[in-house]
Amino acid sequence: EYSCRYCGIHDPACVAHCVETKKWFCNAVVGSGGSHLVHHLVRSRSHQVQLHPESPLGDTVLECYNCGSKNAFVLGFVPASASSVVVLLCRVCVETVPALKDMDWELAQWHPLIQDRKFLPWLIKVPSDKLLLRAR
Repeated sequence: EYSCRYCGIHDPACVAHCVETKKWFCNAVVGSGGSHLVHHLVRSRSHQVQLHPESPLGDTVLECYNCGSKNAFVLGFVPASASSVVVLLCRVCVETVPALKDMDWELAQWHPLIQDRKFLPWLIKVPSDKLLLRAR
């Protein structure tokens, strides 16, 4: 039901759901391309991602805390200064919304959620080599 359409990996921490196509993909990188999830998003011109309900962060749809943008390609995170919390913000809000500077967030430390053509591993884990060997 929630296995990667490309390789069959079904670890809840490693897969995410494309909201537009309703298909599951993992964060595995095979060859020189991006992860299966990022590859699918680019090829299908989709951009909304929902995590697995059993993932460490629950079935969250990734979106900007400020404006609600769900485009995973412009989303990033900033650490909140006072706690071990991160806030998801889109690139546009970080650059153009002055009120965010009044929050207790480290806006200069904004980093995109997608780096090296895969999602950050604390958000969607990269499957282990052992899992990849058992995949299709």
